[in-house]
Amino acid sequence: MPSENDDTTEAVTGDRRSRKRAARRDHLLDLAAELVEQVGVDGVTMAALAEAADYAPASLYTYFDSRSALLAALQQRALRVLGEVAEAALAGWEVALGEADTDADHGVEVAALARLWAFSDLFLVAPERHPREFRLQQQLLTTPDVQDLQDAASVLPVALQVLDVPRRLLAAAVEAGALAPRPAGTDPLDRPVDGAYVRTIAWVAALNGVLLADGLTTGLPTSGADLGNELTGALLRGWGADAAHLAAARALSARWVASATPPDPSSAAT
Repeated sequence: MPSENDDTTEAVTGDRRSRKRAARRDHLLDLAAELVEQVGVDGVTMAALAEAADYAPASLYTYFDSRSALLAALQQRALRVLGEVAEAALAGWEVALGEADTDADHGVEVAALARLWAFSDLFLVAPERHPREFRLQQQLLTTPDVQDLQDAASVLPVALQVLDVPRRLLAAAVEAGALAPRPAGTDPLDRPVDGAYVRTIAWVAALNGVLLADGLTTGLPTSGADLGNELTGALLRGWGADAAHLAAARALSARWVASATPPDPSSAAT
C-alpha cells in the first residue's frame, strides 16, 4: 500500500519534470524567435526549428501540436512581455503623480492626458527596448494565414489584456473630463463595443502603422517615433483635449520619460 512519503516523492518528481519540460519549451520558443529574426515568419517551420534545436522533428510535436500552435505560443509570450512592461510603466507613472501631487498642481485633466502621452512614448520606444517581441508582433500582424482559427483564438485573450492598458487610460481621461465621450461602436456581428475600446484599436493600429515607416527602403524625412508623436497629439485633440491641457500634459510626461528607467517587466509579474 503506497505511503504518504511515496506520494510526496511522486509529487516532487512530477514537479521537477514539469519544470524541465517548461524550460525546454521556453528554449524552443527562444530558438523560434531567433529564426523569426533571421528568416522571417515564413521561414519558421517545424523542420527548421528541429534543426536549430538538434531535435528529432517528431519530438517537437510533444510541445507544439503544429506550426500554427508554435507561432501562437510565440505571439502569446511576446504579448505577455509587452503587457508586463506597460503595467509596470503605468505603476511608475502613478508613483510619479503621487509624489508630485500632480492632480492638485495641474488638475485631473492634465494628469489623465499625461498618462496617455506617456503610453504613446512607451509604445514608440518598444522597437528599441523590446525589439524581439515588438518586431514579432509586427511580422505576425502583416503575414497572412500563419495561424489557424483555433490557435489565433487562443492569442486573443492575451492581446485583449495588453490592449486593456490604453483602454483604461482613455476611459479615465473621459471620466476626468479631459476627452469627450465616444459613443459605443459595433463589431462586425453588430454587437456593441465600448467607445474607449474603439479608440484604443484605432490608436494602437495607427501607432503600429507609423512605426512600420522606419522599415521603408525609400526612407522618409522623419522617423516613425516623430510621426507617432504627431499622430497622438492629433488624435487627442480630435477626441476633445483642450490645447492648453494637452501642452501641459506633454511637458509633464516628458519629465517622467527623462527621469525614469526603462520598466522592468519582471517586477510587474511578481
